[in-house]
Amino acid sequence: MFVIRAKQALTMPKDCDQLRTYEADGALQRRDDRLVGLIEDAAVVIDDETIDWIGPWEDRPRSLRSRDVQVLTSDVVMPGWIDCHTHAVFAGERSDEFMWRNAGKEYVEILEAGGGILNTVDAVRQASTESLEQTLIGRCLESIRQGVTTLEVKSGYGLTTSDELKSLKAVAGVQPEVPCELVPCFLGAHAVPRNFRGRRQDYVDLVCQEMIPEVAKQGLADYCDVFCDRGAFDAEEARRILEVGREHGMIARVHADEITDAKAAMMAAEIGAASADHLEHTGDDAIEAMADAGVVAVLMPAVNLFLGTLDDLAPARKLLDAGCEVALATDFNPGSAMTQDLGTILMLGCTLYGLTPGEALRSITAGAAAALRRDDIGGLRAGTRADVACFAVPHYRYLPYHFGTSHAEAVIYRGDFAYWTDEVALEE
Repeated sequence: MFVIRAKQALTMPKDCDQLRTYEADGALQRRDDRLVGLIEDAAVVIDDETIDWIGPWEDRPRSLRSRDVQVLTSDVVMPGWIDCHTHAVFAGERSDEFMWRNAGKEYVEILEAGGGILNTVDAVRQASTESLEQTLIGRCLESIRQGVTTLEVKSGYGLTTSDELKSLKAVAGVQPEVPCELVPCFLGAHAVPRNFRGRRQDYVDLVCQEMIPEVAKQGLADYCDVFCDRGAFDAEEARRILEVGREHGMIARVHADEITDAKAAMMAAEIGAASADHLEHTGDDAIEAMADAGVVAVLMPAVNLFLGTLDDLAPARKLLDAGCEVALATDFNPGSAMTQDLGTILMLGCTLYGLTPGEALRSITAGAAAALRRDDIGGLRAGTRADVACFAVPHYRYLPYHFGTSHAEAVIYRGDFAYWTDEVALEE
């Protein structure tokens, strides 16, 4: 057992409305403080793998006032960050496409011409499970150094049964090697492979009749995702795939309406998916349906920045005002968001979407946990898993303000230190 004494602790209340009060600057700051569950001069008690107690330092249990209790002091303490949408298991790179896009080709043009995702598919098919594992380990460690304790990882660059299984097995193989949770998600319906061009329904049949049953049989993923958009799968194809996934025990998630309004978000609401991700072209009716169905909106501003599509931003404020929980994620992938910098995503959420610092920080903790339908992570409450990120900053609003660098001084996963700087020490 040890105690963290924090100048500020952000508890991230589990069920918190969006507290839409903007009348004055003071009111806005108080609203953000409530949104993040701020406790000034706080004590966070960690016992084994869970949070045992949290509250004001002066109210800590009498048994913890002994000189023998180890104490870690930090400026800002909050739940470990959750990157709830990544494609972190891949091989190769696509910097040539970066050049082509900047010369005027659109992302969807490259995809429809047989490039894009399919170029990464070629690299993954040639890669061994071991090489995918070694690359993924390095990527996990990079995320952990920023404060991440939970990392969702999608397949989707294999597009054959054996290569999709290979990718998910790489995620499973890496899990014992890294001090963060990896959340595997099956994305066999990421694109139609070249050898199925003109035979889309045959590929959908393969995903439904072979891939999903085998992934479920081997217990390799708890989530099933589909890229539902122009150049990928339509809403009815996605619905069929996700319903088959659900029959095999997988929670539905959807790549929705990134390139066009493909009615993907509406379909996500109709089937009760955990999340709809991207949403750059989602209509108002679908937003209301998502809010009514409890579908979390996962937004990824790095995609707009990387692809130069800043005129097509997801309607973050509309989603919040409708009552949707919003999450931010990196969408780390080699084609449209080659970044693992969740801290910069915080800043982009504020500057591009107009989120407040509190909304942005909630989006990578409580909001991201909701996108995964998890209540054991994303908050600091007695009984939750002891995933904690400690930051050397003046106050919590500083985190999205000073971007492009990691402010993490300690990252705790399941009650153990996953990362720490030289300045961090437990004192008695």
